[in-house]
Amino acid sequence: MYIRKYQAEDVEKVLDVWYDASIQAHSFISKEFWAAQKKDLREKYLPQAESWVAIEEGEIVGFISLLGDYIGGLFIAPNYQGRGIGKKLVAKALETRKTLEVGVYKKNVAATSFYKACGFEYVNEEFQPETGEIVLNMIMKG
Repeated sequence: MYIRKYQAEDVEKVLDVWYDASIQAHSFISKEFWAAQKKDLREKYLPQAESWVAIEEGEIVGFISLLGDYIGGLFIAPNYQGRGIGKKLVAKALETRKTLEVGVYKKNVAATSFYKACGFEYVNEEFQPETGEIVLNMIMKG
């Protein structure tokens, strides 16, 4: 597995990883919500983010997207989760950042545990009107 900078031609594979991982991790939010977000991700968020992709056997299996010090997205394809790819992507982000921040759904216990294991600490929580869910805001100082 290696990590490289995101390229525009990666967009469809990154969207596939994002959608598949989102559906798996967020069963408490409708698939329709995630499908409706694809256009904004493709046209708005990915072009303005600094993103890195994880490659295994020639395929994109995960990615991290940063908006400044904020992790706008960290997603690993479901079949590749639990192999340390997410931690390597966080480490890559820390190469150029002193601090990382993230918001994670409170009901996404696996993600909350992952970020705590990486060294993130709870800051506060907020209500997300679009989903009706509580988001935990976390921070890690490198």
